[in-house]
Amino acid sequence: MQDNPKDRLALPLKGYQLVDNTLDPTVVGIAFETEQGPYMFVANREILETLAKAFRAKAASMPSQKPQG
Repeated sequence: MQDNPKDRLALPLKGYQLVDNTLDPTVVGIAFETEQGPYMFVANREILETLAKAFRAKAASMPSQKPQG
């Protein structure tokens, strides 16, 4: 793991996919699609609920993109 946050790679997200875990229904896979390929994480229900709240709050505080043209 890298210690300096400035050294961490930041990749634009192109998409995502939630992947059910047939061996353990208490966790779900989250695949984030990037230009460098997918990155997979697993999360339990509590983490998903926390992420959902955080993403909604952040999205609500961001300005909308204006249509180009």
